[in-house]
Amino acid sequence: MTSLDFHKLCPLAYCLVLFIQLLSPPSCSAFASATSTTEAEALLKWKATFQNHTPPCFWTGISCNVVGSLKSVPSPNSSPLIFLTIGSAIGNLKPLVDLELSHNQLNGSIPTSLGQLTNLSTLYLGSNNLSGTIPKEIGNLKSLVDLELSYNQLIGSIPTSLGQLTNLSTLYLFRNNLSGTVPKAIKNLKSLVDLEFNNLFGTIPKEIGNLKSLVDLELSHNQLNGSIPTSLGQLTNISTLYLGSNNLSGTIPKEIGNLKSLVNLELSYN
Repeated sequence: MTSLDFHKLCPLAYCLVLFIQLLSPPSCSAFASATSTTEAEALLKWKATFQNHTPPCFWTGISCNVVGSLKSVPSPNSSPLIFLTIGSAIGNLKPLVDLELSHNQLNGSIPTSLGQLTNLSTLYLGSNNLSGTIPKEIGNLKSLVDLELSYNQLIGSIPTSLGQLTNLSTLYLFRNNLSGTVPKAIKNLKSLVDLEFNNLFGTIPKEIGNLKSLVDLELSHNQLNGSIPTSLGQLTNISTLYLGSNNLSGTIPKEIGNLKSLVNLELSYN
């Protein structure tokens, strides 16, 4: 995989042409031309939504593969994308593996077209001003390992389609305005290591006990009620368990004593 530093190079349109030409071997030039044209058009459409004309040249570390297709778009932390929306054209960047746009001032909704980026393993959209619901199409991203949507203004329920992301290791949904219950489909995320969300109500589903890889489970500051399920005692790899600031009732299950790796246990304000 080849990486170019766009901070030092040139305007976006010229850069796209330049790295396509540099990275496309002669044997692949026809394929690269067709593929990269679509991707270039998608990025240019997105660029057209910039309201303050912040130059995309400040996006350092953009990567592409040997035939000139984009693989990685990192977050430009040093130069935030002020008041930019994520347009539907981003769905044309199908070779993308890594999309990191956290810590900007992105607004608007998360486009359903992101569900077309089936090669994605990393999707970071946290710490923005995104609103609307989490599109169910995110469930199409079967290669996704890390999903970070925290610190936005997202509303609605957690789509059950997230239960299709069986390779997911990290799921961050906290500091939003989500509502509804914890979906039982979460039991399918057998590779999940870190799970955090808030503002949900209902009971803690016993199915969470199936997530044997969990190391960090943070469900504080929700409106969860009912008892703590005994199935949490099956999470023998867990080191952090935060269930504080809810409406949980009943006794502390003795099965919590099975969590020999537990370092941080927070059950206060229930």
